Amino acid sequence: MDFKKFYLMSAMAMVLVLAACGGESSGEGAETDEAGSEEGSGETITYENSYESGPPRGEEGDTTEVNETVELPKNSDKVAIYDLGVASTFKALGIEENIIGLPKGDNNASLSEVNEEFESDEYANLGGLKPDEFETLAELQPEVIMIHGRQSNTQTVEEMKAAAPDAQIVFVAADSNNYFQDIMEMTEFLGEMYDVEDEADELVSDMQMKLDEVNQTVTEADKEMLFIQTNGGDLSFHGVGGRYGFLYEDLGFKSAGEQEEGEVTDDHGNQVSFEFIAETNPGVMLVMDRGAAVSEGEATPVDVVKNDVTQDVDAVENDNIIELNPQSWYLNSGGYLSGMAQLEEIEAGMAEMK
Repeated sequence: MDFKKFYLMSAMAMVLVLAACGGESSGEGAETDEAGSEEGSGETITYENSYESGPPRGEEGDTTEVNETVELPKNSDKVAIYDLGVASTFKALGIEENIIGLPKGDNNASLSEVNEEFESDEYANLGGLKPDEFETLAELQPEVIMIHGRQSNTQTVEEMKAAAPDAQIVFVAADSNNYFQDIMEMTEFLGEMYDVEDEADELVSDMQMKLDEVNQTVTEADKEMLFIQTNGGDLSFHGVGGRYGFLYEDLGFKSAGEQEEGEVTDDHGNQVSFEFIAETNPGVMLVMDRGAAVSEGEATPVDVVKNDVTQDVDAVENDNIIELNPQSWYLNSGGYLSGMAQLEEIEAGMAEMK
């Protein structure tokens, strides 16, 4: 036998075996690294968490300013949302499957039409907008909890921290005086958080266009407006700088209700009478029935503002009364789809003005 030839053949065979073994080892390592990357890349997005934290529920006291920079996990699929408006923004962006729970209320009473999808059992019910139980939250163990003004008190936040100690709790509500801008900024933020920036840009462009159109319609109508909230037998007036200040700042309405300089109406409006409506004589009225939105409330027909005292009011005489959906305006406000629903309600109502 030619030993030199045998040696060369043996050496080549050994090289091939080692190469094959090395290739298998390398492949397994690549799979492990890739899996590890998918399971926990640790990629985050920065969020400026700023809000006023109030005293415990039902108590009086000073508010505390919360200003912190937090890191939220990108593409998190374990988000608990207490802000139903922002839940509608998730839906608008097509990322609603990342929500694991939200406060639907009894028999889904808290959900507006734009949030009907969340009636599904796929989404856990976190109770009411002012939560009084946190067992469900503890079972879900979310990575992110998004809160609204109704939950931004020290007691509720501490209970959330106890129930889900590893979660980042962030305030996401739109400010009434920067309302639509905040909605659009949150849309852009969620677009970046879930890598759907193009979709977010398109939504923002559509909202700005609709906002401009409604502002033009309102401005051209040139009618003084009175926003009346009904609640059982009570009437309240929402004016400039209050909860619905964006109607004046963003949409261009002129308020029929007189306010002293710098005066801001209360969060639930300033209580008024039918005589107040008659004296202010608005050209158009927006009427929202809070009682129909809250579970313990008593629904009030919009015709309650039409009576002997108000019969000569221009808005009543011409039937220039826009009835607002209380779920969209009171419970689910502050998000993309709910904000667009608000704009469309105003637009449709103004189109019928006389």
